[in-house]
Amino acid sequence: MGLNRAFYRLITRSGADKLLWRLDSRRLRILCYHGICADELKGAPWIPDFFVTRSEFERQMRHLQTNARVLPLAEAAARLRAGTLPPRSVSITFDDGYANNLHLAYPVLESLQLPATIFLSSGYVESGDFYPFLKLKLIELKTRSLAAPPALPSYKSAPLDLVLERIAPWWEQTKAELTGIQRETLRPLTAAEIRAFPPDLVEFGGHGHTHCILGNEQPQRRRREIVDCISQIAAWTKRAVRLFSYPNGQPRDFSPADQKILQAEGITTAVSGIAGANGTHADPLALQRYPVGMYHDQDGFRAEISGLRTAILRMS
Repeated sequence: MGLNRAFYRLITRSGADKLLWRLDSRRLRILCYHGICADELKGAPWIPDFFVTRSEFERQMRHLQTNARVLPLAEAAARLRAGTLPPRSVSITFDDGYANNLHLAYPVLESLQLPATIFLSSGYVESGDFYPFLKLKLIELKTRSLAAPPALPSYKSAPLDLVLERIAPWWEQTKAELTGIQRETLRPLTAAEIRAFPPDLVEFGGHGHTHCILGNEQPQRRRREIVDCISQIAAWTKRAVRLFSYPNGQPRDFSPADQKILQAEGITTAVSGIAGANGTHADPLALQRYPVGMYHDQDGFRAEISGLRTAILRMS
């Protein structure tokens, strides 16, 4: 990573990232965030690497305000299809629906008047429970020093109900020892907090009811995940839901059958977790995004949104 940081610093200081973006300015960049945490929590072992510190997030948003045209995702996707997308267009998205999106990210977005989309896993808004991948991470941290740590199931390759059943005893022990700051940093939004977002700046989309990876589930469960999520979010927001993000979102994680269900439910745009920018002929129900996480310093962020970082990773 040190070599990567030095390399990205050299590239951005030379202006190569700006040149690449200028040459490829007609494709839509969609950024994929998750959680935002307080600066002092950076480096804490329980903070996911897909989080971003509050100060780094603000620096990134200020960079976009100066160097990009930030559009709401629904508008950007429609203009992409119509061939009217402005140069250097970027859309900002958040997956999962963490409460810190309201308390840490939204004040930055509001101050800079940057629109964003938050994709909600509706079941966790209802229950207040932690997302399954967070449970696995916290259990692993708690049990790693044991002489015989548990063999935890793979969230990315197993049906969700099986994962939850196998980790349930370990989660009860782990949950009891969580600190207040851990609970507050990692918890999902509540329905009341969702209603606190001004609708002119933030749009909510679906991210599955229980955040199961659709490709790991049977057809009936896949349909229910989509339909239940969309109907619940519409009830909370009193607005039609037109955007969706596939949990995990890699090629095997969703299918044409899932896309047909989305279309039947009124979804016009869906995003994946596949890194890349989107041209005019991109599938509107499988748009690519650039992930942003704790490993992005300002030079890495600039390399990411220009497409330079993805190109380098694909060549390595």
